[in-house]
Amino acid sequence: MAEIQGCAIPEDLYYDVAHNVWVRVRPEGTAVIVGMTDPAQTLAGRILFVHPKKPGTRVARGRSLASLESGKWAGPLSSPLDGTIVAINPRLGDEPFLLNLDPYGEAWVVQMEPDPDQSWEHLVIGAQAVQAYREKIQSEKIQCMRCSKEEP
Repeated sequence: MAEIQGCAIPEDLYYDVAHNVWVRVRPEGTAVIVGMTDPAQTLAGRILFVHPKKPGTRVARGRSLASLESGKWAGPLSSPLDGTIVAINPRLGDEPFLLNLDPYGEAWVVQMEPDPDQSWEHLVIGAQAVQAYREKIQSEKIQCMRCSKEEP
């Protein structure tokens, strides 16, 4: 795992750098898991609410998979691919702060079945992802931090 100014960037994930989301391909290859990146959780601050779209909802690339709210920001988590949401992370309803604590693990947001035959060229992985985030983190002067589990 790469670390840039405190920001963790796992090299085995696909990233939509423009929208600060990651994609993990499920072992069976028919579904993907989508979440928020470490730089994104830092920029948002302590996440207070997560409102994902319902399973069965079709989403287009760049459109909202979920709405997020923090003490200083509210906005969408954008879909990195066209597809259908098949599951949501039930823990985020009661524990939205998991996005701040474990953005690449327990805090996945949705599982989706991507439409077949679409391009993944806009997503980066490995060294290309690390370089893209190095440029983004440095240009935006991001220093990643994790919020604590305790209430403020």
